[in-house]
Amino acid sequence: MPFLIAVLCALSLLGQPVAVDEKYIEDTFQARIGEVPKLGWYDQSRGFLATQSSPQVTVYGPIGVPASGKKTREISGADILSVRRRWLACELTPEDTLSVFDVPGRGPDTARALYTDKKLPGQSRSGLISVPLDDAGMAAVNRALGWPASGVLRRAEAIATRSESFFYSLHKLYSSSTGLLRQEAIILHGRAGQIIALDLRRNLDTADYCDGCPTPSYLDERVGVFRPLNVFEFPGFPYPLVLLDTGTIEGQALSLLTFTPTGKLAEFREYEYVVNCIPAP
Repeated sequence: MPFLIAVLCALSLLGQPVAVDEKYIEDTFQARIGEVPKLGWYDQSRGFLATQSSPQVTVYGPIGVPASGKKTREISGADILSVRRRWLACELTPEDTLSVFDVPGRGPDTARALYTDKKLPGQSRSGLISVPLDDAGMAAVNRALGWPASGVLRRAEAIATRSESFFYSLHKLYSSSTGLLRQEAIILHGRAGQIIALDLRRNLDTADYCDGCPTPSYLDERVGVFRPLNVFEFPGFPYPLVLLDTGTIEGQALSLLTFTPTGKLAEFREYEYVVNCIPAP
């Protein structure tokens, strides 16, 4: 077993996730274009809404979303309040001004996307395809995670931007007695399927999953720690970035996740607290 994987597995067996590098993605964006992604909103009746007033934006959104758009106008006052009510954009006030960009449509499960004013130089790709996991690949996953090969309740999927590239596999292990999510892992694979790095979250059914959130169960396969919306290949990053829905009952959030060249998990997260503007029942 390569040294890196041995270290990651040792940490996982201790019940501790690999430490997250919260600056790697941010620092890479800063170094290449001088800014980090920000959170904006889709509005089918208006377009893509952003607090920045730049001539155009590059959007990192769910699968199927166009990648860029030009500024068409600005909105304020009553229109701002309409956006706040519709998308629970709690931080907006009538005194704010939003720029509207001609980026049509929105993802099926989220009204938000990340964006930057500038585009990363070089060729970028996006897409979300399924990648098959064969028996040999699953055996390697089980060895790395320390999971049994049979007799357990689990889900697994693998995703990538395109075939014959690096890809990620996502794994969920549930309690056979309660059906609650116990462990969840994301694994980075090389082009030949070999394991490069992983992050394993344990004991999810014995601690608070998040503030006010019930523990995910096998009955709802859409929920969990890692909820992918899209996958990107960006210049300057050795491995693909996954766009994740990391929102909770208290806040809407999107994250970009990847691994550093040394195999350390890296995450950039933009969060919007929404409790203060959820309408009363």
